[in-house]
Amino acid sequence: MSKTNYKVMLWDRMEKDFLKWTKQKEIQERDVYRFLHTMKGTAGTIGLLDVSIFCGTQLEFFEENSEILLPIDSLENLMFSLRSYFIEEETVADSTDLTVKLKKDIPTNDSFVLVIDADAELASYIKESLQEYGIQVIIALDGKKGIELFYTLRPQMVIIDLQLPDVDGFDLVSRIYEPAKNLYVPLAITSTEDHIENQIKAMEIGATDFISKPLNMSLFVPYVLNRLRHQKMILQETLFDELTGAGNRKYFNDVLAQMTTLSEKTKKTFTLVLFDLDHFKKVNDSYGHPVGDEVLQAFSQLLLKMKRESDYFFRYGGEEFALILPDTTAHTAISMVEEIRLEFAEIPFTDQSNEQFHVTFSAGISEYRYKQDTLVTKADQALYQAKKNGRNQTMLFEVADNELRRQLNIIIVDDDSLVRKLISKQFSGWKPDDFDINIEEFADGVSFIESDWYKPEENYMILLDGVMPKMDGLEVLNHVRDQYPNDNIVISMLTSRSNESDIVLALRSGADDYILKPFYAQEVVARVQRLTMRLFS
Repeated sequence: MSKTNYKVMLWDRMEKDFLKWTKQKEIQERDVYRFLHTMKGTAGTIGLLDVSIFCGTQLEFFEENSEILLPIDSLENLMFSLRSYFIEEETVADSTDLTVKLKKDIPTNDSFVLVIDADAELASYIKESLQEYGIQVIIALDGKKGIELFYTLRPQMVIIDLQLPDVDGFDLVSRIYEPAKNLYVPLAITSTEDHIENQIKAMEIGATDFISKPLNMSLFVPYVLNRLRHQKMILQETLFDELTGAGNRKYFNDVLAQMTTLSEKTKKTFTLVLFDLDHFKKVNDSYGHPVGDEVLQAFSQLLLKMKRESDYFFRYGGEEFALILPDTTAHTAISMVEEIRLEFAEIPFTDQSNEQFHVTFSAGISEYRYKQDTLVTKADQALYQAKKNGRNQTMLFEVADNELRRQLNIIIVDDDSLVRKLISKQFSGWKPDDFDINIEEFADGVSFIESDWYKPEENYMILLDGVMPKMDGLEVLNHVRDQYPNDNIVISMLTSRSNESDIVLALRSGADDYILKPFYAQEVVARVQRLTMRLFS
């Protein structure tokens, strides 16, 4: 999105606020303060520096927490002055060019940033600026949604505005500080209130950075890239085993604690697998430790290749390894482990005399059952039983009865039949291990709304076109959010560049994300896989 388009969006939002003020005839002083506060940050970030400076000077005349009612006619000069900045042509012509010129080979597509900011226009601008460099961005417009996305989507960085509608930014940082610290996730607070007391408090509660608004995007984008690179280096050095590339014991303990907390909160299960390479001491004694290291590396490489993106793999100690599978039953896990076991047994290793030998492993599986504190013990007992029974096999400690596979319904609502066909075809190749995919298409919002599409026990990902005949995409969005619960429905808007105002309305109306047209179908699948993690984790 261009800065000029954002200027139009900001003008439109300002005029809507002014219209609301005029209808009310009076407005609380604190609401004027918040309006100016938001305008200052957004205008400066998108290049309207004169507007930002003007709003900053006006803030001095209003109290942040005052409930005094101000007559609208007392604000006429303020409104006139603000409008003049948008009418003058030089505002557009002189807008600072904030185009960030960086190497485009820096980004890593697995980088994921969570932006928690009530200013939807600014958050969208940040999102698109970062996505140009391969960084995925999800937006939360309040603290409640932000905390939910933090725990379910596991971002690599969180950017938090100090003033949120439902929680103080400092309080939010305090609430997510411990899990963020364990995974070295940078927490950046942004605010126009950049006085030294706020900066000190941010550092005291554990924030990584305090960034003043308006954001200088020519610096902000390299800053985010820098923090993501730094986090990746730290994780590699402190949480992963140098020899095998698997997570280390500390990382295992952190993830296990996080998964336990999440499971107790969501009432969804996960499974732990413990592996032990059979007769590994004999490998070291017979062929030497260098060959033993090759075996460990080969096993790890196989696991890292065959596990799902959402799974966690660790070196538990020596020749023992662990695999944590989120939102996965033991029944699903055993088929996956057996496939790995058979493939590993076929890998040939060579000793110093060029003689080939093979190595096998034993595995024990235990399924987490809400508030159960013996998960590792039970997996270890299952592993012991596998070894006692002759090794080279997988044992379950327990298998739940009557387990039913869950279903993700992907609903595509778009009047363009080609778009529907492309997306459906791309999704047909997605075969998750622990749930089934069902794809439905609708050519307009009315046929979707009037269909018998919803079942409470199932999960839904709705890809919703912003502009359609009969019923606008935003109307469909509002209907779904009004009539159905949010916990099993994820909605992503499909919008074109000519409908940028829909983005802000969609986010405020409850959309979880938006995808700009034109897009690649593969990109849509990748985004959906990330977004639906909160339904199955």
